[in-house]
Amino acid sequence: MGLRTALQRTRWITFAALAVAIWSVVVWFEVFGSIQWASMDYIGRSAPSGVVGLVVLAAFLALLVVLFGELGEEEPSPESWPPE
Repeated sequence: MGLRTALQRTRWITFAALAVAIWSVVVWFEVFGSIQWASMDYIGRSAPSGVVGLVVLAAFLALLVVLFGELGEEEPSPESWPPE
């Protein structure tokens, strides 16, 4: 299904996924800004815990990009087997 078809059929799911993606980017920048780079403790706003948080948020954003890529597919079913 194309992205236009996804918007026509399930508009609220598409907009909800887009809102979650925007929210995740905002949170990523908030976490990046609140990291205390000089602190090397493993609890609180230190560099190691902040970097782990940034990696988790980046992985979540990557999954959302894959979701939008799947919305852009023309045909939702797999290809027939054996190939013609």
